[in-house]
Amino acid sequence: MKNQLLALALMAAGFASCTDDSYDLDNISNDFRIGLNEYLPIASSEVKLKDILSEFKTDYISEDSDGVLTFKFDTVNRVQVKPIEVAFKENVFEYDLSNAEYLTFVNNVIPGYQIKEIPITFPINLSFDDASGKGKIDEIHIKNGDFIFHIESESVDVSNLYIKSIQGFDSPIIKDGVIKCSLSNKIFSFPEGGLMLTCIVDVIDSTKNIQVSGNDAKIKIVMEESKLTYHKIKGSFKSNVEQIEYTDFYINLFDDNLDFKLNVIDPKLKITGVSNSGIPLACSVKSLVGKHKTKKSKKDSVVAVFRDGRQSFDFKFLNSTVEKQEVKAFEEQFDKGNGQLDKIFNYLPDSVSVRCGIRIDADPESGVSYFLLDSTYVDLNIQAEVPLQVGDGSFITIKDTVDGIDIVEDVTDYQEGNFKFDDVEVFIEFENALPLEGTVTAKFCRADTINGKVILTHLENTKLDQTVKIPAAQIGADGYITKATPSKKKIVVSDDMVEDIKKINAVDFTYKIKVPKGAVDGVVLTKDCGMSAKVYSHLKVNISNKEK
Repeated sequence: MKNQLLALALMAAGFASCTDDSYDLDNISNDFRIGLNEYLPIASSEVKLKDILSEFKTDYISEDSDGVLTFKFDTVNRVQVKPIEVAFKENVFEYDLSNAEYLTFVNNVIPGYQIKEIPITFPINLSFDDASGKGKIDEIHIKNGDFIFHIESESVDVSNLYIKSIQGFDSPIIKDGVIKCSLSNKIFSFPEGGLMLTCIVDVIDSTKNIQVSGNDAKIKIVMEESKLTYHKIKGSFKSNVEQIEYTDFYINLFDDNLDFKLNVIDPKLKITGVSNSGIPLACSVKSLVGKHKTKKSKKDSVVAVFRDGRQSFDFKFLNSTVEKQEVKAFEEQFDKGNGQLDKIFNYLPDSVSVRCGIRIDADPESGVSYFLLDSTYVDLNIQAEVPLQVGDGSFITIKDTVDGIDIVEDVTDYQEGNFKFDDVEVFIEFENALPLEGTVTAKFCRADTINGKVILTHLENTKLDQTVKIPAAQIGADGYITKATPSKKKIVVSDDMVEDIKKINAVDFTYKIKVPKGAVDGVVLTKDCGMSAKVYSHLKVNISNKEK
């Protein structure tokens, strides 16, 4: 018995020298005394809420300055505002050759030599596509486009006539009776009544006559349709076509195999729009939807309802007044009051989809000349902030193994000593700093290395294994933990336990955290929430006068 107890004493010393690195000796400094009545550390274990949350598949859980654990998501989605469609629509302008003072008709024939660069002036305007909207354009900086004209007539033989030029435009392309002038990088202003354009009509061969049928000598100048792209347009206009933008942010908090969940206390979602738009835009949240891909619920999605039972929300847009200058165009924060976010997040979604609508929306009758750039954009900044709360009726199981304990060599080295032990005890102290009930099991194990892997073998000693129930920590009226709950378990070592104790290389802790029904509503989870356990021995020793 003496040699066995000697081995146990030195085993405890071995625990002290090979304890897990995470053990803080200061935690038991009030109990530890060097002398004949010694408390020696064996192992310590601690799981904080961050360890519990490591079960979740997310990088978005962080802690606020006050330690509250919060799911945070922040993303910026740049939306290029689609240009409004503008064009020079096909238009026809009539000109009666008989009105030209210097032309003479002989037997319905105009001598070709008499036609010398007839100027024909007419107004043109830009038009909107009917589906795109309406309004007035005052000025346009064209990026690409063309003026395309040709001559037609029902009574005049125009085969010997052509449009020679368009005033103000150089290097036209003339082919098969069609004239094309490039509008690239041109700036046009459109006063009331339209932009006046002058085409110069000439004869191809002055030796040939122009035949006229009857008394009608009208020709038609046809402006063919030409769609335009632009750097910038000024005016006041609106679009009837709404462009829809989707932003999905993936939560992935939950593994299908976990048997617990998180509830949310007061989720918030903020949507901010930053824009360089020089014209008012109509912007709205068309829908806010929590989605499931793993079918954890009877429904595969849940839709938020905003104020007054609507499923959409319109922002008030503030436009920029300086080109290429950004402004905060709108900002709105949604919570469980105006967006039913608690309904969405407590649905345990895999992702949340925000569907936004944007369209150009200036009052054409306002008299204000706004500007719209081809590089107009809205940066949609979506921020989610969700303080976490463990769901009631859940179980959370966390394992923590403290290994690296090796006592055999120490026992062998000191077996020649001559000690007498009055008492040997092993203590396990627990502390619960969670607003949840806990059950902690400590199992003592042998660790063997097989093929480079450490294999733990439970010693199966019912006197060594301990299971302790720990009440939940005390919670104040503000929802924060005010006092952790301690608990202690003592193991008195008897002769039949010594041989098993000598084999111990590790202590395997299992924390099973139970969430009572309705017991944790409104509890704030912080970084300090957790459970801990430490194992140490208490030796009462007498040393004989005769030492070896």
